[in-house]
Amino acid sequence: MPKQKRFWVGLLVSLVLLVFVFYQTDPSKIWDSLQQAQYIYLLPALALYFIGVGVRAARWHFLLRALKPIPTRALFPPVVIGYMANDILPARMGEIVRAYVLGRQENVSKAATLVTIVVERIFDGLTMLTFIVAGSFVLNFADAELTARLRLVGALFSAAIVALALFAGMPRRVERLADFFIQRVPSEALRARAAALTHSLLAGLGVLRSPADSCAVYALSILAWLFETGMYVVIAWGFDIVLPLPVFLVACAFANLVTIAPSTPGYVGVFDAPVIYVLTTFGIEPNLATSYTLVLHAALILPVTLLGIFYVWRAGLSLTQMTRA
Repeated sequence: MPKQKRFWVGLLVSLVLLVFVFYQTDPSKIWDSLQQAQYIYLLPALALYFIGVGVRAARWHFLLRALKPIPTRALFPPVVIGYMANDILPARMGEIVRAYVLGRQENVSKAATLVTIVVERIFDGLTMLTFIVAGSFVLNFADAELTARLRLVGALFSAAIVALALFAGMPRRVERLADFFIQRVPSEALRARAAALTHSLLAGLGVLRSPADSCAVYALSILAWLFETGMYVVIAWGFDIVLPLPVFLVACAFANLVTIAPSTPGYVGVFDAPVIYVLTTFGIEPNLATSYTLVLHAALILPVTLLGIFYVWRAGLSLTQMTRA
């Protein structure tokens, strides 16, 4: 039942945002824009995107280094598989699938690996807010209250990282505190499992014990998202959309923050609506903004999904097997 509720809530959110996307647009004009677009720009755009995925694999190397030093080239396929699973499975299961695939291939703790992905997502959120706050200074957003709220959320993400770093920096104290409560659990099996989870949690937070590694993760997060933003810019050239880079930084950040909301697999609606909103706010005609966003969304989903399916096949896995596991 909870899974069914998540599905229907996500479907409802996607439908509502799709109504927003296509409200006051003319399908014939969208089609005309799609026909007139220069799709040759997709080639350099996809090159930028997959370079960004490679940077994310390098970032994961730093996040995992406290568990096991795994080469970036070995991390690239699990990252792609995770993206693929997020695009076709509900409830952002790609994060769990990625942890499962890496744990199976590299014999590392799946729970600790999942903790590194949580930390990665916090850095992603901080990066997105960095883009928005930087854009707010350059573009002079009219809504001062919204800008203030975004800066507050950015401060909260920073505080979350600092809190986790403090947590990770006191492993013995945390283990003693956890053991105090674990010993009061009546079941020996549950005590053993709770102790193992505590150990996995602390191991997954290992990157935060090193200021140098933490700074490297943040720098690589910014670099990865800059490459993805470059994809937004290059595809826009194919639609004769020319806007300052900060506009695309804000569009990328806004869209990826909104995808936290429940939606259908592939982030239908929750990705498109924010991008269109930002573009139209800065003067792009709604039909042109919608046609551009549809192509951008397809370029973000289809190639990485196909490559992820290839990696799943090459690893001898199946989606059913991974989902059950």
